Amino acid sequence: MHEYADVIVIGAGTTGCSIAWHLVQAGLSVRLLDKGAIASGSSGASPGIVRQYYADPALSQLAGQGVRDYRDWSQHYPGECGYRPTGFLTAISRQEQQTTEANVALLQAHGAAVRWLSPAEAQVLVPDLRTDGLVGVVHEPDAGYCDPIRTAQSFATGARSGGAVIEEGRAVRRIICRAGRVAGVQTDSGFIASSYVVNAAGPWAAVLATDCRVPLPISATRQCVGIVTVASPDQDQLMPGYGDRSAGFYLRPDSPGTYFIGSLLASDSYAIDPDAFDRSMSNATVCSYRDRAVTRLGRLEGAQPLGRRVSFFDSTPDGNPIVGADPRMPGLIVAAGLSGHGFKFAPLFGQGIAHWVMKGQVPQSLALFAMERFLR
Repeated sequence: MHEYADVIVIGAGTTGCSIAWHLVQAGLSVRLLDKGAIASGSSGASPGIVRQYYADPALSQLAGQGVRDYRDWSQHYPGECGYRPTGFLTAISRQEQQTTEANVALLQAHGAAVRWLSPAEAQVLVPDLRTDGLVGVVHEPDAGYCDPIRTAQSFATGARSGGAVIEEGRAVRRIICRAGRVAGVQTDSGFIASSYVVNAAGPWAAVLATDCRVPLPISATRQCVGIVTVASPDQDQLMPGYGDRSAGFYLRPDSPGTYFIGSLLASDSYAIDPDAFDRSMSNATVCSYRDRAVTRLGRLEGAQPLGRRVSFFDSTPDGNPIVGADPRMPGLIVAAGLSGHGFKFAPLFGQGIAHWVMKGQVPQSLALFAMERFLR
């Protein structure tokens, strides 16, 4: 007799684990499969930043719900996500000013905790902020960061408690489709039947979808984060997270005097094979990221390399995730192509997929992530 589950979820990152938990809460039998371990892919290497402000107001409103979910984690989910409130500053150049001020006003009208600060006001929060060329920043006091591994494990523990079967080290080789709809998956140790399969396999999602003749526009791109420590951590002032597209970097604080610095330059990211790519990052490269950040933050002058995280994004052409039913194959649901946004939205994606399985439609708030935008 074949194994069976109401829903099979492929991929045990934060998104896949969230989906499994929400499906179990809806009363469904679930199998969560991963060829590795929980959060062993890009989720485990994520800086775990949770913030709200985006240039797209619809994306900002959705991200705001994600911030609230992480901030109020214990009210909704089992275990801990490791949320630490730091606030976040998004630097704004002159060409972005008019659009940004309008977006901030719109978000405030919807109750979002965001505000526009002048360069002088920003320096009150961060005295060593170098504001040359900036007309202001967007401040999000509720933003912060979490521990992605603890977050995924929290979802997974709750899913198991609700009856989900989670199999680490069981690889899905193919999504099986029969008579024009999903029938289950073939794994490295046998077939599992199901009427619904959620493809949350990150960059491997595209390969699995191709087997069903429903290709996905997803590719893997290499991403690096350098970790540095300042000379006198005991004298280091509290610092919010910070993003600066014109300067080409983002940053989040960690333990006192320690900072994670990532790149916002397209030249630092390139297509890779997620099964075989260079996972090294030299101290010289970490220092080059630091030097980019020094143009804005004086405290980082002379900061020393402490570590690095090298991983990948599963990216789409428009930089937004694909979440929802694939209209070309009944029973197939996609939650991939997360483009670096997956952690921020993981609770919402879980809620949305469970809603679709139970009600036959994705909440309107997730409509901007529909697969249909690539099929027109």
